[in-house]
Amino acid sequence: MEDDERRKLLEMSDAQLLDVQRFCNRFPDTDVNYEVLGCESINAGEDKITLQVSLNRDLDGRTEVGPVDAPRYPKGKEEGWWLVVGDTKTDSLLDIKKVSVQKKSKIKLEFAASAAETAGKKTYTLYFMCDSYMGCDQEISVDIN
Repeated sequence: MEDDERRKLLEMSDAQLLDVQRFCNRFPDTDVNYEVLGCESINAGEDKITLQVSLNRDLDGRTEVGPVDAPRYPKGKEEGWWLVVGDTKTDSLLDIKKVSVQKKSKIKLEFAASAAETAGKKTYTLYFMCDSYMGCDQEISVDIN
């Protein structure tokens, strides 16, 4: 949106509009993709399932992430990110890792194939969560055959 349109719509001062623009430019835009490694045949209760998660962050012209835009926080705050794999049918947490998200990252998550699993398709949930910004968490279904 052009500045004049934005100013008319929001009815804010230039300083307030600058704050909104600064925050929007800092808000994390991260693509999360995954690949299941080596799952030709998984034996329940014996084998590990490995997810390779690729994180690609759009830095919008910046070269590094920097601190969170939180002017009322008493000191500088760095973003905290978590990758979590869970089984929603059994309410089980299977793996969790704290990760750093710069421009591009690849993270491996490993967890045991449940002994209760039967042959066929199994669905897990991959969560990508931030401790600093609301509205940027992602939840992805992971299907394993």
